[in-house]
Amino acid sequence: MNILIAGGGKVGYNIAKLLYKKHNITIIDKNEDKINFINESLDVLCINGDLRDVLTYQSLEKEYDYFLAVTNEDEINLISAAIIDNFANIKNKFLRIQNTSYSLTNISEKLHIDTMIYSNTIPVLNIEKLIKLPQANNVKDLAFTNMLLISVNSEIEIDSETLENEKLKIIATIDENENINFCHKCKINKNDLVYIIGEYEQLKEALKILAPNQPQTIENVLIFGADSLGIELANVLKSLKLNITIIEKDSHIAYKASKKLDEEIMIINASFDDENLFLSENLQNNDVSIATTKSDETNILKSLIARKYGIKKTICINNNPYYHSIMHSLNLPIIRGPKMATVYKVLENIESENIIFERFFVGFKARVYIRKIFINKKIKPPKECSKILILREDKLIAIENEFEIKEGDIIFYFNTSGNRSWIENL
Repeated sequence: MNILIAGGGKVGYNIAKLLYKKHNITIIDKNEDKINFINESLDVLCINGDLRDVLTYQSLEKEYDYFLAVTNEDEINLISAAIIDNFANIKNKFLRIQNTSYSLTNISEKLHIDTMIYSNTIPVLNIEKLIKLPQANNVKDLAFTNMLLISVNSEIEIDSETLENEKLKIIATIDENENINFCHKCKINKNDLVYIIGEYEQLKEALKILAPNQPQTIENVLIFGADSLGIELANVLKSLKLNITIIEKDSHIAYKASKKLDEEIMIINASFDDENLFLSENLQNNDVSIATTKSDETNILKSLIARKYGIKKTICINNNPYYHSIMHSLNLPIIRGPKMATVYKVLENIESENIIFERFFVGFKARVYIRKIFINKKIKPPKECSKILILREDKLIAIENEFEIKEGDIIFYFNTSGNRSWIENL
């Protein structure tokens, strides 16, 4: 496919890095240093130009399968979406947007935008899911079904068969060295990161067994950071009737946040590094801490301090994929930050076709492909290491040998190779 990316920053670069081996990528950015770096790092076509200048677009091809406007500026993304239609035929148009107020307008219809990706909203919604399943590390929706894919750090040793039933299956365990083991009647070890698929009520019961020391419910929430992500998160969590406290060390940002947030949300203007703050403000009484700053180092440090003072549930926003393994080794639940969440969202949309949906898990190391079946057919599992489940009449069936699939079945195909040919050929 031909893909045009407007913006060569962290989002645009990571999208290109993960797609350029299979697709023809063109990147536009006005920053010459970024363009030179991308040109030296990736086999893509780079154009150094201002996205607000129509002359920038004159050398483009006449047709692209995807146009992805992912700069840090909403207005530039919107302007480029308006200009591009004058120079090329765009089949799919995706825009990264930070200001959620645009969702109240019909601007996407006017500019023929297929998908508006609200970058702050994605991590906020993922955190909201964690608040409802507080023992989990991550929660993902799965297409076609009401099934969820969750991860949890196991606090016990247990055989997978003890937990499994027709509504719940263990997918994989990841050990402390990040080795992925697709589970076929496996043993779950203490400190393993365990991936489970199941219905909400079944998952709640499994989480009580695997993580008995984690909070069972959440009432009091501590947020580090009062920028746009912290503000949006506070508003969403307040709608769940939770008590919210925000710590922000920048007095200007704290003041702006106080103007935007309800007075019932406490904002403390203080240094993140003042550990005495925990004792003087009784912050250790919170059920969960959420570090939402743009610095992974700060988020890790704040989470460790919160844990030191007795907060059992700590959540880290992950802005840099290279810190993912460090956070995992520290048993810190990870939520992708706005930029990385945008990268994942774009990739999942591009890689998902009409009949096959794709989701990433374990960072970018593993994927699940989801497909609905319309004909009866006998199948054999692929030879590669993987996990295959069929959802039939609300019951999960593990597939290890030749099996007949039926019309209406939903197939879940988990692997680490990224090879989707097996499920494509069903």
